[in-house]
Formats: sequence, C-alpha cells, structure tokens
Amino acid sequence: MILPSTQNGALLCLALFLLCWGSFANLQKLTGKWRYEFFFFDFSFGVAIVGIVAAFTLGSMKSADLTFQDNMLIASYHKMAFALEGGFILNLSALLLVAAISVAPISIVFPTAMGAGVVVEAVWLLFPPQGNTLLLGGGAFVVVVAIVVGAFAYSAYAQEQAVVKKALSPDPRSLAMAANKPPLPATGVALSVISGIAMGLVPALSDVARVGEDGLGAYSAGLIFALAALGSTFLFAPFFITFPVHGAPVQVRTYFKGGKPHLYGLLAGALWCVGLIAKFASGSALSTVQAGPVAVREFAAGAAVLAALTGLFGWREFRGSSPRIRLLLLVM
Repeated sequence: MILPSTQNGALLCLALFLLCWGSFANLQKLTGKWRYEFFFFDFSFGVAIVGIVAAFTLGSMKSADLTFQDNMLIASYHKMAFALEGGFILNLSALLLVAAISVAPISIVFPTAMGAGVVVEAVWLLFPPQGNTLLLGGGAFVVVVAIVVGAFAYSAYAQEQAVVKKALSPDPRSLAMAANKPPLPATGVALSVISGIAMGLVPALSDVARVGEDGLGAYSAGLIFALAALGSTFLFAPFFITFPVHGAPVQVRTYFKGGKPHLYGLLAGALWCVGLIAKFASGSALSTVQAGPVAVREFAAGAAVLAALTGLFGWREFRGSSPRIRLLLLVM
C-alpha cells in the first residue's frame, strides 16, 4: 500500500485532510434549497465509492509490501469491530454537522462542532492524565469560551436580521411569514455541539482499531469506516426525514428529482473520505516519519478555521452585521 515515506509526506497528507474537511461543506451550500437529508444520502455514496476505490488502488499497490488485502487477512475481528463503531459514530457526527449547516452559518457550525470535539478529546487525555494537565484543561476552557462567544454572536445577528425583516414586512401577522419562520439559532448550535461530542469519541476508537500487529492499516480502516458510514445512513436518515430539524417532513420520492445537487453530494462525500484516508495514511506511516498527535490536532483545528474563514469571507454569512457582532466573531 502507498504510505508517506518522509515526514514532509506525512505533513502533506495532513494538509490534504485539512483542505478536504475544511471545504466539503461549500458543496452543500451550492445545493441551495435542496434538503440536507437527501444531500446526505449522496454524501454517503461518495464516501463509500472513495473508500472502495482507494482500498483497491492505492491500498493494493506495492505488492512486495503489505497490501490492503493482506492487512484484512491478519487484522483481528476485534479491531474491525472498533473501526465499525468508529465509522458508525463518525457518520452520525457528519449527519448532524450537515443538518446544522442547513440551519446555521458554516462559520459558526465548524468552530462549534470541532471545538466540542477538541474538548471531548482533552477530557479523554485528562483521565488518566496524559501530558500537561494545566495546558490541556486550560486549552479546553478557552475552546468552550470560543464556542459560547460564537453562539452569542450568531444569536445577536439573528435578532438583528429579525428586526430588519419585521421593519420591511408590510404585514408581520401574515400566515406566510409564520410558515417561513427561520430556525432558532439554538438549533444550529445544539446540533453542532452534539456533532462535535460524537466526533470527539472517534479518535479513541480509531486509534485502538489501528494499533498493534493485528490492527488495521490506513486503507483497511478507511474502507470499513466508509462502509459503516453508508450502512448507518440508512438507519439515521429516515429518522431525520420524518422528524426534520427545520421545515416540514419531505417525501422520499423527491430525492429522485434532484439533478445537479446529487453531484454536489457525491463530491462532498468524496472530499470528506479523501481527507479521512489521508489522515489515516499519515498516522500509518513509520513512527520515525509520523507528524505526531499534536500536529494531527493542529491540522484538525485548521480545518475548522478554514471553514469559518470561507463562511465569513467567501459566503459573507454575517454581511450587514453591526460592529459589535464582528468584534465577537473576531474574538471567537
């Protein structure tokens, strides 16, 4: 299988992970009013396609070394079970993230979700203590403050926009306005936090699945994660179709009328899975060339920053906001 052979190669894999995870949500924004429930079906298909293709191409090259097929033969069912659990939980996290993006700005959703994930990871490292307890606890506290500040900025912006719309509306009591009532800011923030909590549980499962002589390699783990994501989508998505986070329930037959949004969903899932496998590949390289756990967390945080900057400056999600809200976003 193809793995980085130098530390620069491992860092390039992490940079690819950062770019993919920090940008895939832009494809969801391009779908416009297409429902996120349908978008996620295509997303999971894109994840599965990349997982399979990567395993049977990059994971099968260099047959003189250990290939993806060899690794699957020697990997224990115990490690595979951990990978399945990780893929199941990570897919739930991705679904909640996509749901949050459908009702809240990317620039709030990503820092909140990945920030919550960082806090959960820090808690895992504190019990038992691994590393400097003061720095871990202090860093987690700062992240929580950032989440609260971002949520407050988003709530204040939503109130400002509601006042503007009310002033421009000729009849604020109309039934049409009531039917098109925007989602509460708390909905997007809550979905982001839950997504982040689920995301924070995955690294521990992933690490267990991939360590040891009977552990999974990068492409084996990527394939199992991808198949777990596809399978669990058919368990999660019907619930969200029946009980949507915003708006009325949709009919499944509407999915077949999508057109171009289907392509956006497939590409988003492909990007997401490429980033995941790149991260696994970086961690599966020889220990002498691996970037290390600190670098992995820094690049994960970089994905959140990239997404937030794209939302703020690319999509201009807070355009027209007051100086006070812009200051809060800067503090976040």
